[in-house]
Amino acid sequence: MSAGRVILIVLGVIGVLFGLALLAGGGFLLWTDGTQHQDGYLTTPTERFATATTYALTRTRLEIDAEGPSLLLNDNWFGKVRIRGESPGAKMLFIGIGPEAAVARYLGSVAHASVQDIDFDPFRVKYLPIAGGAPQAPPTEQHFWAVSASGVGTQTVTWKVREGDWSVVLMNADGSRGVVADIDVGAKLSFLLWVAIGLLLGGVLVVGGSAALIVLAARTRQRPLAQPVPPTVGSGSGSTPAPELPDRSPEEPPPS
Repeated sequence: MSAGRVILIVLGVIGVLFGLALLAGGGFLLWTDGTQHQDGYLTTPTERFATATTYALTRTRLEIDAEGPSLLLNDNWFGKVRIRGESPGAKMLFIGIGPEAAVARYLGSVAHASVQDIDFDPFRVKYLPIAGGAPQAPPTEQHFWAVSASGVGTQTVTWKVREGDWSVVLMNADGSRGVVADIDVGAKLSFLLWVAIGLLLGGVLVVGGSAALIVLAARTRQRPLAQPVPPTVGSGSGSTPAPELPDRSPEEPPPS
């Protein structure tokens, strides 16, 4: 087999593996779209967030650029974000989403904890404590919130994603110390089904084309069968056939 055919076969095998990866990714997204939605939202498990010594929990730097390369929270990808929370105690819980600059001014001198990293399997959360004192006014009296909710029991904030820099804030509605809340976050991923279908179609095309390339490269051209040569009468190995004498009658004298 020539070197060119070997190269084509190797490229075909790589293409098949890549196509299978596309199929696996599409299948996973299709499974996610069909099983992980609650009320149209792709929702995280409910987990407890708590700070015993500060007045607020924040998640800052939600950078949303509708024209940039980031797909983390893009207006064209996420239709809405939903945050649900419930305080296990008798305190009224406050949930708010506001511009990062306004939140920074409100909490600039307030003791709070910033959520730095979250793992869900198993659940772990890393906080960055920021020193300060008590807030000058409760969060319910601020007017910069894009959306907010407060009260006893389950509180729900639904936010249409918009371009900009945003922060999520959890506090007690009266601004008191010690915030405890069971939180889940959901997002409407209207694009998920179409991405899954695109990956599946792309995987089928890549696998089919790569398999065809392997088959074509592995085929060897059949040589035509040689036609048999009829044997020569009177011929022998290494001998020259004897010449035939012309026929002559018995009366004809022999040639001189």
